[in-house]
Amino acid sequence: MTNDSLSTSDYTLTTKDFLRKQAWDYFQTHASQRLTTFNFYIVTSGVITAAMVGTFQKEFRFPLIGVGLGLLLIFFSFVFWKLDNRNRSLIKNAEKALRWFEREASPDGLVIDPMIRIFTIEENEITENQELAFKDRFFSYSKCFRFVFGAFSAVGSIGVAISIFQKIFW
Repeated sequence: MTNDSLSTSDYTLTTKDFLRKQAWDYFQTHASQRLTTFNFYIVTSGVITAAMVGTFQKEFRFPLIGVGLGLLLIFFSFVFWKLDNRNRSLIKNAEKALRWFEREASPDGLVIDPMIRIFTIEENEITENQELAFKDRFFSYSKCFRFVFGAFSAVGSIGVAISIFQKIFW
């Protein structure tokens, strides 16, 4: 075996092929992990929110439990936001590598149609999107996720305030 190829159980890959496959697998793993983590966050936050709203009932005898649940919701929002930032960073690293492979994908000097370079096209579309008027822009996953994290944090904050208000005045 030479330094230019890597052996696997089924076939031999060149180092470049191996690294391209590694970048793609890395991208797939972290993109999937990001969505799975976000889905878990949505379910967990929904359960905490439902429990917190349940403490707002006038008959509920321990309104300070709502304070704890609101603070827990704020804490979870912060932690999952930080996890999402890390996952986004890992995905961006894979995208950079895949764009490099797209640029280098000219075997035997053939010109590759730019329309099949999807990671490069996406990067260009994102740049163009930022120049559009707000009403014409699309939102990235990151912006949407941040909005949801912020919304659940706000719900937690409002829940804390309502629970304290209940304890003092009801």
